[in-house]
Formats: sequence, structure tokens, C-alpha cells
Amino acid sequence: MSWYGHCRFFIVFVLILVAGATAVSANEPNVGILRVDSFQVPREVAPNSVFSAVLDVEYGLHGPDNATIRAAIYRSDVNYSNPLWESNPEIVSTAGERIWNVSLTSPSTEGYLNLTAYAFFLDQGAWRFYNNSINGPGFSDATIEIRNAANLEIDLGAAGLSVSIDNQTITTSVNGEAQTKLSLGRMHILSVAPIIEFQNATRIVFEGWNDGNNQTQRRILLDGDTKLVGSYKKQYLLHVNSPVSPQSDWYDIGSNITLQSPTLVPMNWPLNLLGLTYRFVGWTGNAKSQSPQISIIINSPTTINANFSADYSPIIIPTILAVGIAGTVVIALLRHKAAAKIATESKVQESTLRCGKCGEAVEEDWAHCIRCGASLGGPEPIEK
Repeated sequence: MSWYGHCRFFIVFVLILVAGATAVSANEPNVGILRVDSFQVPREVAPNSVFSAVLDVEYGLHGPDNATIRAAIYRSDVNYSNPLWESNPEIVSTAGERIWNVSLTSPSTEGYLNLTAYAFFLDQGAWRFYNNSINGPGFSDATIEIRNAANLEIDLGAAGLSVSIDNQTITTSVNGEAQTKLSLGRMHILSVAPIIEFQNATRIVFEGWNDGNNQTQRRILLDGDTKLVGSYKKQYLLHVNSPVSPQSDWYDIGSNITLQSPTLVPMNWPLNLLGLTYRFVGWTGNAKSQSPQISIIINSPTTINANFSADYSPIIIPTILAVGIAGTVVIALLRHKAAAKIATESKVQESTLRCGKCGEAVEEDWAHCIRCGASLGGPEPIEK
């Protein structure tokens, strides 16, 4: 029962209690209210199939005495003397609500089935119903279409998307819609792709159906022509090229993304042992900035480059000092080696005997000079 129905029922119940304080005529039925609040049936069913109907009846009495009520459903387009369904008589008191869940069988041929549900009360041995808006009405009509199949329309809002239904696949048109006929009264399995990725770094992600079901694969029981609307959201790929931390992530269109880059990053081992680092110099690509932190709005596929330069400053001064010290040591060694060589040559020159005539170096046990033939033991002096 709806909120409005509850309020209406409460007001009528109060009126009944007030009326109950007065005497009730012997000819007046004890039932003050007996109305069909709702009569729910499927819109369409297949021929010769079992379907459910729900009958909701409200009742209220004048006085403290009990009353007897019952319900029945008739086929109203044919003059049938017997109901398609009827309940057992029930004794009620004061006021209340009675709901019947009824199983009925449809005709074997296609067409329309017209039904009327009644709520009866027993009055002096006769079953009666109210045909006014104050105490009733005690009846309600419904029509069901009998046919073998119903139309299922799928609207996904994008062209060329595949929809799988049982053992068939249909594709959405340029308007994003697809249609098919399905058997009534049977459970059908429907599925769509959860994610569809395109070649231009764009994709769509399924969000849900207009009836509140968010599953990409679902079961559906048709009770007539049905339209289901499914929604997809668009996402773009953000690719960050970085020697430090490259990344690729999908974001909803319109997302506001903040990127933060470190200003200094240590080099790989063993260079990091020397304190060498990469220094951030700026962003290029779809966003340009020298600030380590930037904010971008994703409205298209986006590629951003984080640029770094090698920083060798921690080893430049020590290297210069080391080279200078090494050069000084090498120069000192070379000078020492040259001085030693000169001293050695001088000593050799001082200790060498020479011919007194031509100056050729000679040995002490030589008798004549091998160059000029002068006698080394003669009057010619031998120079040192």
C-alpha cells in the first residue's frame, strides 16, 4: 500500500470508530469499507502460460461485530458464471488489509485477456460488493495482452556496441540503439562489455542500467515490450614519460589531475655512492611548466614528459683537485728522474778514459787508440 493509501486508510478507520459509537441499523451491513486497493497483473504473457496476479484489499467495520469477506477474479470479456479464482471466506474484525497472491493460466491463443477482481462481503446470506467511492469500490479491472514474443529495446548511447542476448548478438545503430524480439514468460540472459577500448587512447566503462541494475551480465524476464537504457562513461589515457617513474593511467573525462615530480633523484649504483643525481628541469608535451607540481584537466588523450638532467657537480671539484695533485706528483717524479739521469751521465763522463790525441774513449788495458792508432802508453797523454 502506498503512503497515500495508508493515510486514507487511517482516516477512514477513524471515521468507522466514530460511527461505531452510534447504533447500527439492523438492515445495514457491518462492513463500512471494502475496497480493492490494487490489482496487479503482467502487461503481456505468452499463450497457455502461468502468470501471477496480486490482489490488495482494504476493509473496515462499523461496530464490534465480526464480518465475513472473500475475493474473486473473473474473466470480464466473456460471460463466465464461474470465477477464474476465488478465495475462501475469511472472518475479519475492526479494520485491516488482505493481500492475495494468485496464479492464473493464460488462454491458448493470442489476443487480450480482460480481468475483473472483486472484494465481497457477506450480508444476510448474500455476497455483495460496494460500487461507490466512499465504501469501495469493491472491484478493479485489468487487461493483459496474450502473445508469444515481446520487443526488447537496448539503448547504450553509442554506435557499434555488441549486446549478447541468450545465443544471439545484436549491434547498436548509429543512434546507439538495438532491438530484438524475445519470448514472453521466459528468463533471458543479457550481457554487455564492461570496458571497450579504442585505438586512440580512449575507452568507455559501463556504469549501469536505468532500472538500478549495475551488472554487465544480468537476467531479465519480459512481461511486455521493454526498453533498457545502459550508460557508459568515457575515459582517456594519461601517459607520463619519465626516466624516474613512468606511468599510464585511465581517467574520467573532465578529471582534474595533479602531478608531482621529485626535484632530485639519485643515479643508479654505483654512481649514487658518489652523490650523483638527476635534477628536474621541467614538463613538456601536452603540458609545459618548470614547476615540479602541475595540475591538468583530462579532456583528451594526454602525454606529458618529465625531463631531468644529470648533475655531476658533486664530483667536479674533487676531480679537479685529484687531477691537480696527480699532475704535481707526476711532474715531481719526472723532474727527479731527469736529475738522476743527468747525474748518472756526468759521473759516467767523468770516469771515462780518452785518447789524448783524438779524444776517443778507451779502456785502461788498451795499448793503442782504435780511432787514431796513437800509442796509449807513449808520450801522448791520456785524458780523463
